[in-house]
Amino acid sequence: MTKTKTTLFAQACVFVRFVVFLSYVSAFCSITKKVRSHCQRHKTNIDFVGADTRLHVTTQINTFRGERYNSGNSTLPSPNVVAERLGVKPTSQVPAKTWQRAWKMHKRLIPLLHSTDTCKPPDSSLNIACMWWKALSGNDRSSPVYDNGLAYDLLPSGWRSLIKFNKFYPRLHHANVELRTAYLDNAVFQIVSDNKNGNGAAKILLICMGAGYDTRGVKMLERGIVDSVIEMDLPEVVKAKHRLMNRLQKRRPCLNNVTMPKLIPADFNAISDVRNELERELRSYSDHPEEWYAIFVFEGVMIYLNENIPSTLLNVTSSVLRSNRIDGSLCFADRLENVPGGDRTLGELELKKNGWLVKDWCPKPGLARHMGSACLLGSDVAYVDG
Repeated sequence: MTKTKTTLFAQACVFVRFVVFLSYVSAFCSITKKVRSHCQRHKTNIDFVGADTRLHVTTQINTFRGERYNSGNSTLPSPNVVAERLGVKPTSQVPAKTWQRAWKMHKRLIPLLHSTDTCKPPDSSLNIACMWWKALSGNDRSSPVYDNGLAYDLLPSGWRSLIKFNKFYPRLHHANVELRTAYLDNAVFQIVSDNKNGNGAAKILLICMGAGYDTRGVKMLERGIVDSVIEMDLPEVVKAKHRLMNRLQKRRPCLNNVTMPKLIPADFNAISDVRNELERELRSYSDHPEEWYAIFVFEGVMIYLNENIPSTLLNVTSSVLRSNRIDGSLCFADRLENVPGGDRTLGELELKKNGWLVKDWCPKPGLARHMGSACLLGSDVAYVDG
């Protein structure tokens, strides 16, 4: 009798979840249809605010985003120009209210999407939203950032099936994040290629600063592009990512043959702690520094740091490489300090004073507006920062 009651209760739970899922899908399809319809009615050329940040709209007489970006005096190109360079489909051209509506809808749905998630990752600086946005792009076979379901496999069971309907999503926030992903992936690929073709170091170390729940490190290891990965983020994020990575390996058994990224907890506002952690980690690579080439990656993290911390952090990254006699590069899709717009000269000055020489510069609209790559200034790895 007890077994029968338990079985009936279990079946009832499954039924309730199924009904909730169907109602959610129905509501989702209805809302998405409205957003897409709104997108079709407003074909105005606009720009967007970085999807990796808090929604931020500058008050103007004009009701469309980024009107100022299209002016002749702006140093920021339109998103269409950036998208064309990266081979990514441009974002939908819609009013600011549509972006706000889409963001509010997703924000309200996140608790439901993770209601059955056993990993229960905490949300920090839009990490969870970005996880879903990256899965949307990663599941798109027509996108240059297609990852064969890697980011998708990081999501909670059941609800992640909604990602399979990615062609029905208007190209808003996830398309913005897709620009960053495409740029950073290409930048890393190019640096690795140039280093190996130029008879540089035989092994590549990727250091992802503020990696959140991103899968770039795993992707690079899985494809054999880099040899080792270090990821740093807040302690609560790192704890959650350990759980997510364990689930990811169960879903993708092939990753059991891959040395997964080493996750290091750190609060970037505590600069001395960050420096000590980096020194400690790089020390194990400094026994044979000529064998290793390091690539630092920053994506959407500087905008959340205290004043003067982003600049200091850039200086720390260059100085720890020098102190360990390791050559390296920097890739970023973030918000540099002292560079209000997309002016390359200001970007070069900011990076140069912190030990980096700009090699590529590709600004875009949004808060995380600075995308680029740089090499260690002078590449004089024998120099030790005082």
